[in-house]
Amino acid sequence: MSEDRTENAVLFEIKKLLDSEGLVAARLVESVTRTAQMAATTVPEIQDLFSQWLSLIGGEVLRMSEAAPEMDILATAKMIGIEPSSLLSILLLLHRAGRLSIGAIRIDKGTGRNSEICSCLMETEEDA
Repeated sequence: MSEDRTENAVLFEIKKLLDSEGLVAARLVESVTRTAQMAATTVPEIQDLFSQWLSLIGGEVLRMSEAAPEMDILATAKMIGIEPSSLLSILLLLHRAGRLSIGAIRIDKGTGRNSEICSCLMETEEDA
């Protein structure tokens, strides 16, 4: 009976190792894909389009900040149609450029998940 438990424990550890290697491989594929996508942004036309988009969104954020100096990041990002992390990046860009000044930030508890990583790659042992 002891041998059965040992064999089951070894099989369980092998399964965990294989599952872990599968996640590592998936993250590697995602990383390579993101790198390839980022390389595409070095094309001058794409950079111009991104600059125009950033200017439009930045202008909207400035307009909103002038109308109401306090900003709900989640609600504002949803209204504009971008992620909250993108709105924070734009606010920081505008702050660094001197177009607005960030005077206060309210911090809430996070979700514990990295929103920049595909949820399919966040699977844990408990989820499997």
